[in-house]
Amino acid sequence: MPHREPILLNINDNEANRYAVTRILRASGFQVAEGGTGTEALQLAAELRPDLIILDVKLPDINGIEVCRRLKSDPHTSNIVVMHLSANYIRTENKVEGLESGADGYLTQPVDTAELLATVRSLLRLRRAEEDARRAAVQWKTTFDSLGDGVCLLDGQGRVMRANRFFLSLFGGREDAVLGQSFAALMREVASGEALPPSCGEALDCREEATVCLGSRWYRVAANPVDGDGGGVAGAVRILTDITPHRQLQEELRQRAAELAEADRRKDEFLAMLAHELRNPLAAIVNSLHLAEATQPQGAESRAMRVLTRQSQHMARMVDDLLDVSRFNRGHIELRRALVDLRQVVQHGVEARRQSLLDKGLHLELTLPPEALWLEGDATRLEQVVSNLLDNARKYTPVGGHVFVGVTVESRGVEREVVLRVKDSGIGMSPELQARVFELFVQGEQQLDRSRGGLGIGLTLVRRLVELHGGTVRAFSEGEGKGSELVVILPLAAQAVASSPVEARVAAPEAGVARRVLLVEDNEDTREVLRELLEMWGHQVEVAEDGFRGVERFPSLRPHVALVDLGLPGMDGFQVARRIRESEGGQDVYLVALTGYSGEHRSRAVEAGFDLHVVKPVKPDELERLLSQLPARTPRA
Repeated sequence: MPHREPILLNINDNEANRYAVTRILRASGFQVAEGGTGTEALQLAAELRPDLIILDVKLPDINGIEVCRRLKSDPHTSNIVVMHLSANYIRTENKVEGLESGADGYLTQPVDTAELLATVRSLLRLRRAEEDARRAAVQWKTTFDSLGDGVCLLDGQGRVMRANRFFLSLFGGREDAVLGQSFAALMREVASGEALPPSCGEALDCREEATVCLGSRWYRVAANPVDGDGGGVAGAVRILTDITPHRQLQEELRQRAAELAEADRRKDEFLAMLAHELRNPLAAIVNSLHLAEATQPQGAESRAMRVLTRQSQHMARMVDDLLDVSRFNRGHIELRRALVDLRQVVQHGVEARRQSLLDKGLHLELTLPPEALWLEGDATRLEQVVSNLLDNARKYTPVGGHVFVGVTVESRGVEREVVLRVKDSGIGMSPELQARVFELFVQGEQQLDRSRGGLGIGLTLVRRLVELHGGTVRAFSEGEGKGSELVVILPLAAQAVASSPVEARVAAPEAGVARRVLLVEDNEDTREVLRELLEMWGHQVEVAEDGFRGVERFPSLRPHVALVDLGLPGMDGFQVARRIRESEGGQDVYLVALTGYSGEHRSRAVEAGFDLHVVKPVKPDELERLLSQLPARTPRA
């Protein structure tokens, strides 16, 4: 800040001397006020607050030595520079006494004009420097105390030499209780015996940061050594930052994450339970439809029956997709890898969905290479990829549209890849939708009536299944109304296979051979419909509505095959399997697990002794084929 012009006060009872000094000072541009007594000196100093007082030692009322002492002892005038100027007290001891009284300078008369002015200017510079330093110290102290962190400076013995207001507040707020005390001891006291990190200890050369709890609040303690002139450590700085709100936020986030994880777990449990509750009635419906169809005269199938069959199959697929998403999220999807001909998989998938495309009036075109395309994968899951891609094309392509399915082989360096393309002439996709189309529950624009249906999970499953096979999937569209193309790229097997692997042959029994079947199922509708189907196929059937009765009836029936629901009351299907295997003849029966839950029970079923794990609703033709071509059970170790 700019300095004002200095004001000088000339106190001398000798008018001639006072006049001469005042004239010299004013001629050099100084503002000068005058007085002739010690009383006037004290009064004018209080009123004018001059920058410098030229004070004669010999005054008629109060001598200059006493006036100087009074000025320096008064806080309001202690900063005024005092210079003694005397014509009588000129000995060395007089100068010493004057300076000891608090005077900043001492000159004797007669004084050379140049010496007087040089001394005055020197003392004024000193005063200005002191004011600047004092101002800077005040600013530094204000800044130091306004810091939101606790800061302290330690000496070479680890004692607190300086501390700001926040730091003092941590230890009671009083300087006398903190300054000069050991920092480590202070920290141990407020930590109530808790173990403290090195940054809170005696080691001055520590540079670590650590988190500590002091009372009910958390602090981050940063440590930095202060280097001495000789290269050693002369002290240290410690900074304590209150991170309690941050810790509370972290704890809230952890709690929220735990709540979300628990909600996700409950959601997965709900989905599994929902699948069970949906699949049981679905199984009864599907089997009843098959039973009704089988008992009707040839060609008498009604339109209503066809609708029921088609919609029940559609509902079963949606339940499977929903549960697959849940299994993916929990990491429970495992591929049953084998050498698979993708050409055959695509052909099967297209044939399975062909009728639904034709029913909507869509033109289907399929292009396949003549040679087999072998890769390591799960044929069932790959066919699910094809089906979901075709379902997506059917859903978003209007009546009369075109759906193209093509498979080609492309080379990338020394590696060969198979490329599956499903292209339609449907509603297309915006750039924003292309970027998100494989995310869960993302769908193209739906009308209020949701005429296109679906859950928005089919393409999510496609992406995850393709990635499990080491491949990628991309979506392309020139824009809304211009159709879409979904491209799947999968790695071919390292070694080409010239012909199909030899399938294990199972000797088919003579036509019409009846099987003894034990059916353990707690759902009455599913149980009764399955019984009718089995009996219609000519098998001898014994039913049990719970696990206890199933185990009880096994010895008398000695069945060829036992169909056991896993979700039985009292004794579940896993326990039933173990009890049957332990009983006489239990190693000979072919055990089939039926479940409305998702596929993660497969490994548990094998461990319990089941030969086969089937998810409801069981397709009647598959069950009939199983019973007619009952494979020999693999002996267990």
